[in-house]
Amino acid sequence: MSAAPALELRGIVKRFAGVAAVDGVSLSVNPGEVLALVGENGAGKSTMISVACGLYRADEGEVRAFGAALPPGDPRAAIEAGVGVVYQHFMLVGPLTVWENVVLGREPLRFGIVVDRERARREVAEAAQRFGLTVDVDARIESLGVGAQQRVEIVKQLWRGARVLILDEPTAVLSPREADELTQTVRALAKDGRSVVFISHKLREVLAVADRVAVLRRGKLVQTVARAQTSAQQLAEAVMGTVLPALAREATAAGLLPAQESLDLEEAAAKTAPGATYPAPRLVARDLCCEGSRGRPALRGLSLAIFAGEIVGLAGVDGNGQSELAEVLTGLRAFQGTLELDGREGWARSPGAARAAGVVHLPEDRHRRALCLPLNVEENLSLGRQGDPPYAHGALIDRAGRRKKALELVHAFDVRPPDPLARAGSLSGGNQQKLVAARELAGGAPPLLVVAVQPTRGLDLGAAAKVHDALRTARDAGAAVIVLSLDLDELRALASRIVVLYDGRVTGEAPPTASDDALGRLMLGQPPAGTPMASKPAGMQPRAELPE
Repeated sequence: MSAAPALELRGIVKRFAGVAAVDGVSLSVNPGEVLALVGENGAGKSTMISVACGLYRADEGEVRAFGAALPPGDPRAAIEAGVGVVYQHFMLVGPLTVWENVVLGREPLRFGIVVDRERARREVAEAAQRFGLTVDVDARIESLGVGAQQRVEIVKQLWRGARVLILDEPTAVLSPREADELTQTVRALAKDGRSVVFISHKLREVLAVADRVAVLRRGKLVQTVARAQTSAQQLAEAVMGTVLPALAREATAAGLLPAQESLDLEEAAAKTAPGATYPAPRLVARDLCCEGSRGRPALRGLSLAIFAGEIVGLAGVDGNGQSELAEVLTGLRAFQGTLELDGREGWARSPGAARAAGVVHLPEDRHRRALCLPLNVEENLSLGRQGDPPYAHGALIDRAGRRKKALELVHAFDVRPPDPLARAGSLSGGNQQKLVAARELAGGAPPLLVVAVQPTRGLDLGAAAKVHDALRTARDAGAAVIVLSLDLDELRALASRIVVLYDGRVTGEAPPTASDDALGRLMLGQPPAGTPMASKPAGMQPRAELPE
């Protein structure tokens, strides 16, 4: 007799305000199996996760773990049964160490009253080593990059006895190398007998890691298929219902479809010729220096020039100054050096001054920096512009104008549900990202500078294409656009050139046709032979190196 599924959902229905987010879905994952779950934003994936781990109580159906029914809406019961979840937004406490985060709330005790620190530290280190998850157990979370933090989340679940691990968009903020390491970790977990539910929009990664793939569309399960019996193209058709030609090209450039159908990158690079129309750089940075959150140098004399009407991709292994540069450019971090926008200085002294100067920002952390989750969609879409038409009329809020603009943006960016009165915190992560993109890229006057950090994190194929189109529209209107992304394929699809950061400095510049190896060497601070270094604005003097 075959073993019971490690996790089984039977006939799950979950409604919100009478609308079925999940409609009669039955799904299972077996011990030692990797099941990939794919679908558009709003397809029901996040709701399925919440039902499976007990955060939501299903309106109909049941959840079973290893043959035993789980009490509905009981997270503790799911944890005790061995179901663990690693969410897109990590649940870690920054000031605490790695081992303290792992054991938090379940600390081993000595004599029943005192935390056994040595035992806790040893067990966490052993759990990490067993599954090849390289982490410094004594490091503080706030000092770690996103890849390391994700490994901590996985170690936490394994230390707590998870036999079923649900990974929600696990590669959304990882570099290509970190994504490859995660794939190896997932396969090692499956080999050890654990079950993994791998949720992703990146179909190429799905096919590399999964044994079976389940496709959700608008709350219904439309397909479950073995990896060997499908392709990226077939999965894209199942996800979208049909693959539109424009989306197929976009998907290929984003690494979601096979390379043989790829976008002509030379053609993409030729779309903008920096300086051809605008002879002077729009943004000039000279010798930028700033400290990181730990008080150590994050930018070390960075110099850069970006022209109006071009998209520049900024690449680098996470933690090499990308986040700090984005914060400097948007007025969120103090700096030394020179920063000019159309020849003017002083515009980056604060977020308000930067926005008034024509800078828009798609931040990496949409919860902390972009949205007010208790407010509704309509209110979030007006943030930062609430005193301007059409959101206000003089000193009074123009509620009719605000509602009209909100409906326009919600439909243009396909925010689901398309309800301007829905609370922002109730939306899925992908729809929250679409909400931010709609406000920043289409909610006001054309910007002079766009700073987009991981702009398509957690977005499905169609939504990513909409955001990319909006970035290109800003470019075509004359904006200088900077895209900071760990996804090299995304940078290739968008940028006319890719500038690489390492240790807070520009190590080089390459065309979007550059190979992974060439870009990878730059990302490690090793410029490949023959690769042109990042150009400096006309008249810029060579910068002096900062002392280490």
